[in-house]
Amino acid sequence: MNNMNKSKNIFTVIDIGNSKVSCLIGTSVKTNDVQIKTLGFGQHASLGICNGHVTDMKEIANSIARAVESAEIMAGLPINNVICSLSGGRPITKIMRNEVKIENGRVEKNDIDKILKVKNFAPIDNYELISSSVIKYYLDNNTSVNNPIGIFTDTLRVEISYTYGQKSTIKNIISAVNLCHLSIEKFFICSEASGISTMTQDEKNNGAVVIDLGANITSVGVFLNNKIIFSDSIPVGGLHITSDIVRGLGTKSEDAEKIKILHGSTLAKETDEYINLDIPIISDQGEIVNQKVPKSMLIAIIKPRVEEIFELVQERLVQLKLKPNNINKIILCGGGANLNNIRDLAANLFKSNVRIGRPIGLIDLPEIAQTPTFACLTGLLIKSLEKEKVLNQRGFNTGIFNYFGKIGNWFDQNL
Repeated sequence: MNNMNKSKNIFTVIDIGNSKVSCLIGTSVKTNDVQIKTLGFGQHASLGICNGHVTDMKEIANSIARAVESAEIMAGLPINNVICSLSGGRPITKIMRNEVKIENGRVEKNDIDKILKVKNFAPIDNYELISSSVIKYYLDNNTSVNNPIGIFTDTLRVEISYTYGQKSTIKNIISAVNLCHLSIEKFFICSEASGISTMTQDEKNNGAVVIDLGANITSVGVFLNNKIIFSDSIPVGGLHITSDIVRGLGTKSEDAEKIKILHGSTLAKETDEYINLDIPIISDQGEIVNQKVPKSMLIAIIKPRVEEIFELVQERLVQLKLKPNNINKIILCGGGANLNNIRDLAANLFKSNVRIGRPIGLIDLPEIAQTPTFACLTGLLIKSLEKEKVLNQRGFNTGIFNYFGKIGNWFDQNL
C-alpha cells in the first residue's frame, strides 16, 4: 500500500451535492487501461449547502471531512489533493470558433499555436474558465480533422469548448475544502462527469443528452463527437418533489422522502386507485397518526413536478437549435433517475430514446455506488484518470506528437 500511495495514478474525487457529499479514491488497472479500480469510498449527509451555494462554511467542511475520512480508511492511505464537482452557480459551456489564414497553404506547427491563441470572445461577468478542449479542426471544404498538421488548406478553423463556473461559488467551495486541509486540483461540472461515467463510446461520438437529476439542481449536458458542447442547470430537483409530498399529504420531510423512494412513481396505473398506503401524517392536534391514502394521490403529486423539470430542460435545449435527428438519445442519472417509471415519462415528453445511466467501467465499486445516484462521483474519477493518461502519453511522445503535448499544456495553462 505504501508503493500505491506514491503512485501518481491514484486520484481522489469528491462530489459535493445538496443531499450528500461523496468521496471516491481510485487508480488505473495496469493490465487494463480501460478500467479503473476503486480503492476507497465514503459519503456523508450534506450540511451547510443549498442549491450548490455554501450557506455554512464549517458545516459543509465537516461534511466533506467525514466523507473523505471514510474513503481514506477504506483505501488505507491519506490524501492531500482532490478533484471536485461543480453544480452550483449555474456552470455553462459555450462553443467558440477561431479561424486563421494559412500563408504557405500547408498547416504548420506555428499555425496551430496561432489559432489556439486567438480569443474572440468577451469575458462573462462573475464567471471564470474552468476547462477547455478542442472539438474539431476544419479545412477549406469544411472537412473535419483531428490533426491538421501537414495538411494543405488555405484556411484553418477550430471549434473549442469552454466551460465556465461562477467565481463566488468556486471560491466558497475551495475555502470549504481548504478547511479540511485539502486542496482542489481541478473542477469538473456535474453534467460532464455524469456523461463520462454513463455513456457508451458510441453515445459519446454520435451524441446524447445527459440529465442529472440531483437533490436541488438538475444538470444538463449535451455530448457530440466525444465532447460536451452544451451545459446548463436548473434549480429544481428531487428535494422539491419531497417538499410537494410534504405539503400534499401533510407528512414530515423524512417520511415524505421514504414514501417517495418506496412508493413513488411518475406514471399511474388503473390499480393504483385501489392500492392504499399507510402514510404517517401530522394531525390537527400535532400528533403523528397513520392514514390510508390511495397510491394514485401520491403519483398525482409527483408527476407534475417531474414534468416541470423536463419542460425546463427542453427550454434550455432549445438554445442549441439542434436538428431533431442530430441527437436522439437521452440518459437519465442522479438520484432522481431512481424514481419508478421516470424513463417512460421522459420518453413520452422528449419523443426520444431514453435510458437510465449507471456507472460503467469501474472495478470493485461498492454496490451502493453502482447506481445512477453516483454517476457524477464515478465520472469525476474516470475523467481524472483519462486526463492523466493523455498527459503521460504526451510526455513519452516525440516529434509532432510531442509538439501537440506542448500545445495541450499551453492550452490548459493559458485558457
